[in-house]
Amino acid sequence: MIVNRNTIREQNETIVLTAIINHPNTSRAAISHDSGLNKATVSEIVKKLLKEKLVVELGTGQSSVVGGRKPVLLKVNANGGYAMSLTITQTKISSLVCNLQGRIVAQYDLVRKVEASNIIDSIEEVVLYHRKNLAKTPFRFVGIVVSIDGFVHEDEIVASTNKMLEHLTAKHLESDAIDCPIYLENQNNLAVIAEAVFAHSPGNIISIDLDEGIGSGILLQNRLFRSKNSLAGNLGHTILYPFGKDCDCGKQGCLNRYCSTAALVAEIRDMKKDSALQLADLIALYTTGDEEAKNVVEHLVLHMSIAIGNVVSLLDPEKVYLNGELFRSLPDCVTAIQTELNRKSGQYVPVSLSTLGKNGALLGGIALALQHFFQVPQLQLHFDD
Repeated sequence: MIVNRNTIREQNETIVLTAIINHPNTSRAAISHDSGLNKATVSEIVKKLLKEKLVVELGTGQSSVVGGRKPVLLKVNANGGYAMSLTITQTKISSLVCNLQGRIVAQYDLVRKVEASNIIDSIEEVVLYHRKNLAKTPFRFVGIVVSIDGFVHEDEIVASTNKMLEHLTAKHLESDAIDCPIYLENQNNLAVIAEAVFAHSPGNIISIDLDEGIGSGILLQNRLFRSKNSLAGNLGHTILYPFGKDCDCGKQGCLNRYCSTAALVAEIRDMKKDSALQLADLIALYTTGDEEAKNVVEHLVLHMSIAIGNVVSLLDPEKVYLNGELFRSLPDCVTAIQTELNRKSGQYVPVSLSTLGKNGALLGGIALALQHFFQVPQLQLHFDD
């Protein structure tokens, strides 16, 4: 059997770098013990990583219980560069910048109508803003992930709530001013990646976002699930009621027509005979005990428990995360959905409000950019360290 020594060397480097990133303040001896690689191999790889400025030494740690030399602690060179994540809507570009350990160092929103004709200039403006305000580093920006509310297939936007961006590719977004790798992804996929990387979730999870549409990201065996056409996770267009309300997708009875924020706002507007009401008004009415608002939210709980029950039966996840302004404002809804789900199903799966808040997709973009840069497929970042 022919063995590719270069491949083995690369695999060993990935093992060592993964250990250093995922376990800050580790040592050569600990890496050797946990990975099974011999100490000489680990030392040689660490020497290479130090020379490349990917890793730094932090000084000595405590000796083991049996004594001996104090270990030299290692950590990824957090301040060696930056990763950037952008979310793009029709009216705004939100940006998040983190160091190489995933710690947030800057945020900035560019409020502007975003369309194909100005998207490159707009991204460049955000990048230049951050470059002007951040300290210079050896690696500068190691990657930028651009996310949209819609579907991305092979780095091309195939569908988006911002129709002006459809059919743009990552290649279109490249420019001399940006001067670093740029990637495209949809927000739901990034949200589930963030749960794995920053919240250290189990390896089989679903992240569901309640917005103007309802989407989900799916992680199976620690890998993002991608279907043939990258359309998996389109939970909002699964059928809740056969022959129910007409949906703009051409079907009837889609979940979006009953549970999306647009549907919830339409329901409370109809009840109150007030076309000016918004989601914030529904939330405020509910918190003051308004009976009609309570009815709207009770309908949401019932319908979402049915939808989540279907997902649980199909994919058997270890955990379901819920995202969205309404859930963040009314966390009791998450508890009520869990209760209703338990009542309907004999299979217990925990349903939790995401702890990452509105930054979930942005943090997922950071995780994806760092995965590409380090070539490490399974990161566990510790941005509070």
